[in-house]
Amino acid sequence: MNIRTVALAIFTRNDDEVLVQEFRFPGISTTFYRPVGGTVKFGENSEHTLTREIREELNQEIEVSQLVAVIENIFGVEETGHEIDFIYEAKFKNTHVYSQTELQGTEGKESYRAVWKSIHDFDETKADIKLVPDGLLALLTGKKSRDSQPIIHIRTR
Repeated sequence: MNIRTVALAIFTRNDDEVLVQEFRFPGISTTFYRPVGGTVKFGENSEHTLTREIREELNQEIEVSQLVAVIENIFGVEETGHEIDFIYEAKFKNTHVYSQTELQGTEGKESYRAVWKSIHDFDETKADIKLVPDGLLALLTGKKSRDSQPIIHIRTR
């Protein structure tokens, strides 16, 4: 069991849409959505990870705007997972990406699709779709949670 460190990008369009990767698990009716990004490699900072992952998976160059949150995510779907998620605002350098309805991504040998979804689609009362990591919806909609606490990002190199 390891804790995985992840960098995720919040790309927005039309003030209420975010680009998210779609996940489905066998035997589970809920469709999960997560911002695009990936795992931080040892010795790599999370901002660099984000740039590298988007280039590798979506073949796009980006500008990272700022770190907006760090979420400790302990979850269980097929088994228990534990992630530290660095959430960044980012923009695509190629503005034509914003007019596409979906982007085809590749993670390793697996293909995936990233789609633009309204944050309102993730209403907490809907059981069939879920935005992950937990806490991200509250962050994007500006709702405060009594369970959240600020985290300071310090750069030393």
